[in-house]
Amino acid sequence: MPVDVKGAVAAAFLEMAARKDVDKITVKDLVEACGISRQTFYYHFRDIVDVLEWTARQGVERLLAQSLKASSPREALGRFVDFAAESQPMVRRLLNSQRREAMERIMVEATRVYLERSAREWGVEPSLNQADWQVTLDFYACGMAGLLLGSDRRRVQDRDQLADQLARLLSGEMVHPKRD
Repeated sequence: MPVDVKGAVAAAFLEMAARKDVDKITVKDLVEACGISRQTFYYHFRDIVDVLEWTARQGVERLLAQSLKASSPREALGRFVDFAAESQPMVRRLLNSQRREAMERIMVEATRVYLERSAREWGVEPSLNQADWQVTLDFYACGMAGLLLGSDRRRVQDRDQLADQLARLLSGEMVHPKRD
């Protein structure tokens, strides 16, 4: 049976990151934990940040698959919010490392991919030209990633409420209150 080297390296990284300062994780640590050679590591990954990016992409794929089982886009966003909340301790550790900039970029890219693919899978046809659609995706990805990355500071208690707010925002239902 073929061994999933990339998956094994990613799992080893996540396990180490849960108990060790992320900046202290080395390629040597990963190859030893996986029982592979450095050459094998570098065949699959460029560096530690590449491991992070690949792991994030795999997470997005799993999240997207789960979200598509939801009965509505609103419920799918609820799964997205739940995933972000459950991932918060690991994300915090990564954001507190020297890899903060890479982690923020990865989160925004992952959120953008999630939004774009979710819209396509849910049959949402943007009424925008391609350039405007791309800017819209970038805007919402940056906003949602920032909101979710900062959610532990605001202690968002009600995940359903946040999912509902995001759904209303993305659908255009959320409007400014009328002024008297």
